[in-house]
Amino acid sequence: MNKETMEQKPTAGCGIPLSCGRAVPTWLVILDNVPTAILFVLGAALLVPLGWTFAALFLAYCALTIVLFWGRICPSCHHFGTRACPCGYGVLAARFFRRKSGENFREVFRRNIVIMFPCWFIPLGGGAWLLHSEFSMGRLVLLSVFCFVGFVAIPLIAKLVGCRNCEIKKDCPWMTGK
Repeated sequence: MNKETMEQKPTAGCGIPLSCGRAVPTWLVILDNVPTAILFVLGAALLVPLGWTFAALFLAYCALTIVLFWGRICPSCHHFGTRACPCGYGVLAARFFRRKSGENFREVFRRNIVIMFPCWFIPLGGGAWLLHSEFSMGRLVLLSVFCFVGFVAIPLIAKLVGCRNCEIKKDCPWMTGK
């Protein structure tokens, strides 16, 4: 990261001095979000054999879960309303929702992250069932790429890049696994 993107400015209400004034660079926000968008599209592609309507509903659900994430989890995060959030949600969420003070971020995250699970497990289950019922090499490759993006690439990007220098990672269940 260059000097400009790591410039430190104190931010009122952040709770972490010299952290939430930092601006995560745009390339990092893109790197953090593109694999998730790819995962959603791959998931919908896996579900197309079950019907275009089902695949479209899946994509709508994925979009809704991002907005629900902004509304349920982000307002309790120290990075809410700042550019210190590696996925860029801190700024976006603040445009639509108000900060929730006095809530424990770890608990709020753990209680609400379940809304995202179907985005990973519906395509996994649907793809596995379709693969079992009507095997094709294309479907196997699509399911394999989906699994790689969702269960390898996204966690690695978060751990090695997105969340690596985050000052609240010790309070984040995503990074600590607790």
